[in-house]
Amino acid sequence: MKKITLLTALLVSMVFADGNSSKYSDEEIANMSPEEKMLYMPDIVTPDDKKSGVYAGLGLALSSLSANGSTSIFSAKKDNNRMLDLAILAGYNFNKYLSAESRAIISASYNESVDFTSWGLYLKPQYEMYKDLKLYSLIGYGNIDAKNISSKNMHVDNATAQLGIGADYKIGKNFKVFADYIYLGSDDSAKYNNAKAKMKSSAITTGITYDF
Repeated sequence: MKKITLLTALLVSMVFADGNSSKYSDEEIANMSPEEKMLYMPDIVTPDDKKSGVYAGLGLALSSLSANGSTSIFSAKKDNNRMLDLAILAGYNFNKYLSAESRAIISASYNESVDFTSWGLYLKPQYEMYKDLKLYSLIGYGNIDAKNISSKNMHVDNATAQLGIGADYKIGKNFKVFADYIYLGSDDSAKYNNAKAKMKSSAITTGITYDF
């Protein structure tokens, strides 16, 4: 819970920082004295033509790890383990249609004592559906790793193709909120309840990113 509380506080402070910084127009910012710009915190707001293309973000993910069946994030069915995770991501915008992104998901709360992690590298085609609203897909390769923290009756560790779809919405000059679903892949030779099993995993993630 401490991790979640700290993350929530950080995301809220980032949003309010951007909101406070966006109350001036570009012309007013340009006419500020050096002292006024220091008070205004100009590093928080970057004009679009001066952005580096690099972005980073934080979020929360609900993930599912299922044995010998389809994943079900919102169902408590048998042999389906669900986790609450922290998500960390970073990427680069090549242009308005394509980005590259890396992402890691790390367990913050355990279900059935499952310690779950995942990482992935993706190409991110994106399309602006409406002003400040974009739809995107995630096409890449990554790894899932899971084990029981109190026993050795589960072991999953496999790298495979990963696919996802999502949307983001721009708020202020530098921030975007996002939500997406990613199929994290499967491990055909995993161990579950001390027997060989096919384990499948997926995650729904929501969070906020900052464009540098």
